[in-house]
Amino acid sequence: MSRLKGLDPIEYEHPEDREALDKLEAIPGVRKIAFKIWELFLDKVCYLQSTGSFVEVNNENSPKLYSLFKNACEILDFEDIPPLYINNATGINAFAIGVNRPYVALSYHCIERLNDDEMSFILGHELGHIKSGHVLYRSIAKKFQDYLQQLNLITLGLANFPAAGVEIAMSYWSRMSELTSDRAGLLVCKDLDSAITGIIKLSGFPSNDCSRISYLDVEKFKETFKKQARDFESFEIEKLNKAVRLYVTKDMSHPWLVLRASELMNWIESGEYTKIINKDRSLIEREMNFKTCPKCNSPIKQNDKFCGSCGFKLI
Repeated sequence: MSRLKGLDPIEYEHPEDREALDKLEAIPGVRKIAFKIWELFLDKVCYLQSTGSFVEVNNENSPKLYSLFKNACEILDFEDIPPLYINNATGINAFAIGVNRPYVALSYHCIERLNDDEMSFILGHELGHIKSGHVLYRSIAKKFQDYLQQLNLITLGLANFPAAGVEIAMSYWSRMSELTSDRAGLLVCKDLDSAITGIIKLSGFPSNDCSRISYLDVEKFKETFKKQARDFESFEIEKLNKAVRLYVTKDMSHPWLVLRASELMNWIESGEYTKIINKDRSLIEREMNFKTCPKCNSPIKQNDKFCGSCGFKLI
């Protein structure tokens, strides 16, 4: 798989993600308080959880899975490969977490029930959260008020912050961020059907051996789901009463599965997906590899420590 050199998250960012994030960060102090929650205790909790309860994946203990993960990192133009863990969470589940030391975790059910292309989509999706800088808010979105109470205990009430409305705004943005990361997953797996089956397996779709189940035609099932996604588009959710919309989505961590599928189909049909895949990145690569010396303006390479022309120390 070819690296999307210089890939900027803005290239695949979903507009609903950006709009929701702008509204969230327009709330005074929300970013500062989020960093405080992470810095004072949540970072340590997450790190202890991963290193204490999860099993780290590497090239020695799971070469095939780690190769898929490494390939996903390369496609999305990661400089460093974050840690990958397996946990015993119920069902097919995956998440990315961590601000200064991000990592990806998969439930062992992912390994049991996903094929290689579906796994690539899921890995790309979670890496998309890291690349797009989603992990800070996503780490605290579901339990913002609980975490805020903990922060108040630690700071003896100095972190007094009006939580009303913030958790709703944060949860809404978190759901919209999934649409962006679905696009990152598609950039990695490069197959819409695999992305869609990866999504619907999250809802309990049978495993890779489902062909043995006589009453399920997998190919027709996928086509039916695509049609269902198209039909769902005709339901004008925006016109629902605001209270009704809040009620039906308040406990959801992700958008509806059919909405995620339809958004991926629309993205492909818009031509934006193909534009990213086919973009000539040679100029970007040259710009990244060659810079100019701040003293003499001579060309220098990305990793040069000294200018070859004037000897100026660059690092």
